[in-house]
Amino acid sequence: MRQTTKLLALVGVALLVPLASCNDPLRVTIPDIVQPGQLTDSASLGTVRAGVLGDFSIAYTGDHPDGSGGTEGVIMYGGLLADEWINSETFPTRIEVDARTIQVTNSDVDLWFRRMHQARNRAERAAAQFAQFPTADPGHAGHAEMLTLAGLTYVFLAETWCSGVPISRLNADGSIAYGLPLTTHQILDTAMARFDAAIATTTDPGMTAFATVAKARAVLDTGGFAAAGALAAGVPTDFVYGQEHSENTDRENNGVFNGNFPDQRYAVADREGGSGFPFRSVADPRTTWFDPGFTGFDNATELWTQQRYGSRKTPITVATGVEARLIQAEAALRAGDTLAGGQFLAQLNDPRGNSGGRAYFNPNPFVPSDPTTQPIGVMPALTVADITAAGGAVNLLFAERARWLWLTAHRLGDMRRLIRQYGRAADTVFPTGPYFKVNFANYGTDVNFPIPITEKQNPNFTACLDRNP
Repeated sequence: MRQTTKLLALVGVALLVPLASCNDPLRVTIPDIVQPGQLTDSASLGTVRAGVLGDFSIAYTGDHPDGSGGTEGVIMYGGLLADEWINSETFPTRIEVDARTIQVTNSDVDLWFRRMHQARNRAERAAAQFAQFPTADPGHAGHAEMLTLAGLTYVFLAETWCSGVPISRLNADGSIAYGLPLTTHQILDTAMARFDAAIATTTDPGMTAFATVAKARAVLDTGGFAAAGALAAGVPTDFVYGQEHSENTDRENNGVFNGNFPDQRYAVADREGGSGFPFRSVADPRTTWFDPGFTGFDNATELWTQQRYGSRKTPITVATGVEARLIQAEAALRAGDTLAGGQFLAQLNDPRGNSGGRAYFNPNPFVPSDPTTQPIGVMPALTVADITAAGGAVNLLFAERARWLWLTAHRLGDMRRLIRQYGRAADTVFPTGPYFKVNFANYGTDVNFPIPITEKQNPNFTACLDRNP
């Protein structure tokens, strides 16, 4: 089951209107982009949806972070604070993130924070508009999609930022209704309300699966392991909701590919800071990489290049049935069902035995790949011996999550959960010790992002409620 978004470059659509007078150069009507007042009927739903997909894509994958005004998405910045990426360029704003020493004045983080809220506001307003025209939305699929995308922006806020993110809204006249800071749990509750509404609204099986996986993810973040597993059980393993990209414009590009290879700002990490995951040093078909033989933008850091997304047009998964199986495996783990023949291994092995066609890799970034080729293929089944070799079931679970969900904005949330839900010390999870660039002697202690200083324009906001994982 594959549900793929169509990313369009529709910030607005040119209107073709006749000239007021073809013979009078002083009296013309100039074609313009679509104005807000023209996006209020059922015929505009496609355009509204396209705008939401574009904004969500920027918040999720970014566009062209080359230092000339591009934006990082949560895949890039979340992975940089975690252990998926290391910095391979010179911008101090990104180095702060990589070194776990993020300032509230970080302008790039501030831009990304605003893009996330823009995507959230746009999706929620679109959901309300789809609700007004149910007959124009077969199976209420569009309405459910908008609700689910809105809910995912709340999940990203909860998994990525500190507790205390204010949730403000735009009024119809364009003014801001400033919101109160919410705890991380309150933000997750808000996300789950959106997913519940999507599930209750739609009869489309793809959108039901999308909202269900997203809700299971949020429930897992709250520690509701059994409930998350029960939700995930209803999602088929071959389900995929993906974000499509194209080569037409920066807004439509795969920003992960751009940030890593052509822009050379991010390189694939490996055992970063001693505690990081072995993304490069342990070979695995789910996390393949390439050494092009030259350094990144900083002329010092080897540009280890990811091969999951092989071109500007390669799609990126947002939610999958593989994630559902991983959630079920974690529920089994928490229930103590980790012996041979139990559900822990059964759920981990399901995608390994049915992995063809769910993730795609490019063997050489110099030759952009067709994004519909080169599936991972079937992998050997895991056994109790693999649990022992990994140092326990928790290690094996999170290693499988790190591989399957690589570069899909899950890793930072998982690392925080290892501290919060499994009692691990932060310096055994996050990169620590001496930092490899001269900007900082050592890694800092950040496990999430602080809310940028521009939010102090909100009279309800002072600072993060806490910086806990």
